[in-house]
Amino acid sequence: MSLCEMTFYSEILKMDTQVTVILPEKEQGIGMEGYSAGKTDVCPVLWLLHGRSDDHTIWMRRTSIERYAVPLGLAVVMPEVSYSRYLNMAYGPAYYDYMTQELPGLCRQIFPAFSSRREDNFIAGLSMGGGGAVYIGLKQPENYSHIGIFSTGGAVPLEPLWRSEASGGRLLKDIYGTTDIGSLEGGPYDLFILAKKALEREVALPAIYHTMGTEDPRYPAAMAVKNFFENLSGNPFRYEYHEGPGSHEWAFWDQWIQGFLDSLNIGEG
Repeated sequence: MSLCEMTFYSEILKMDTQVTVILPEKEQGIGMEGYSAGKTDVCPVLWLLHGRSDDHTIWMRRTSIERYAVPLGLAVVMPEVSYSRYLNMAYGPAYYDYMTQELPGLCRQIFPAFSSRREDNFIAGLSMGGGGAVYIGLKQPENYSHIGIFSTGGAVPLEPLWRSEASGGRLLKDIYGTTDIGSLEGGPYDLFILAKKALEREVALPAIYHTMGTEDPRYPAAMAVKNFFENLSGNPFRYEYHEGPGSHEWAFWDQWIQGFLDSLNIGEG
């Protein structure tokens, strides 16, 4: 596989930023097979998002995402977004615009094999990145066929369900314009409102794959998400929930990223 580390100037962010990209190859070295030569040379793409305390290198450093993705012929794009929650910040850069406009365009320009088809694009993340994945995926269902949510609690309106007072102080105000996260319920950041609006658009909806560790303090947030999506008539998001032993930890995410990749059925459709 090829591993690309890029630093470039973002016109939307108005600063340099970084992204790590895994490119699958048909031939590998000792101990790992490439993807089947019979597969198309057009790459499906996973946009894989980091959590609050992390950066664009973290999935490579703490999981075996490379080994899992390469046999599938899957490209993986891992961007850097600081502590932005992948949103257009009230007092900071427009990370949502960057993630949905500039970054995909740049990647497809540099890597022309990247598929632009909705069916070949997937978005997933852990913790803050899971919140970002579901926010982006629900706002732009026409661009992603699957959403992966791992151990997410830091998303509107979930935080009051698992901690009495949202931490973050100035950082949360920079993101939302307020530190009162509860006041944002029912507004434009509310993932349940986003899901309802996606349903109203009557477009193809992404499948949602959701996991949470049973020892994770954010478990009550997962139960609220599970209850909402499982009570939608006809399961329009093809929602599936999985849980297992584990807290907010990399052993859990390394395990369940494999389950998410299996659920994509790459090359079978």
